[in-house]
Amino acid sequence: MSAEPILKVADLEKEIVLHILDDKQVAPLRGVSFDLAEGEFLGIVGPSGAGKSSLLKCLHRTYVADGGRAEFRTEDGDWVDLLSTDERTVLDLRRNELYYASQFLKAPPRVPAVDVVASLLTARGVEIDEARARSSETLARLNIDEELQSSYPALFSGGEQQRINVARALVDPPRLLLLDEPTSALDSENRARVLELLLEARKAGTAMIGIFHDIDMLQHLADHVLVLEDGRVSQYGTPDDIDLPDYIDAAVAEFA
Repeated sequence: MSAEPILKVADLEKEIVLHILDDKQVAPLRGVSFDLAEGEFLGIVGPSGAGKSSLLKCLHRTYVADGGRAEFRTEDGDWVDLLSTDERTVLDLRRNELYYASQFLKAPPRVPAVDVVASLLTARGVEIDEARARSSETLARLNIDEELQSSYPALFSGGEQQRINVARALVDPPRLLLLDEPTSALDSENRARVLELLLEARKAGTAMIGIFHDIDMLQHLADHVLVLEDGRVSQYGTPDDIDLPDYIDAAVAEFA
């Protein structure tokens, strides 16, 4: 794997105007900078409101940043600024090289779980039978039995829906994967299944940025951890080098 960064983020800024609060302005991101290499996992931690999800949404272009750069090296070797490139380029990258997995599944109604996952593959040109087979295998690895895979995700529990979301992200891992608390509703057994797939994707070269409140997941996955507080980077280093704040321990206790 190349040591050259796949993503270079510099001075990322985001402001939000709260119209329901007399147009009060808040700044969830204030000059955030970091590099990410191919096959590297960057863990993002911080208290509620620190800007963690805003960071991922700016990189995905769900949010439009107000300043800075986020240069992404495409499969062709070109550098594209995710914050300012045209919409067509963003959509193409989302289809083929960049994927954002939110904490909650957003699936069309009356579409079976296996087809929700398979749709990502068919959008990339995979034949439907192969797409369904690969999707079924990935769902099974995440403890979604074959007899459940033809059911609609709306009928599933929150944890099952979250595993469908993870399956979509990892059935064909992209070059850059953004994960927003992907295991928050999972028990220890199913977190371990997700961990196994994430480690495989990282080994194959997928670069990942993930928001986690689980020290065990961070220790197993993260090459580096970035601590956000009040929209700024307060710490950056390996999991062993940084001083994880007390609220991380408190969050882990919720899973016990």
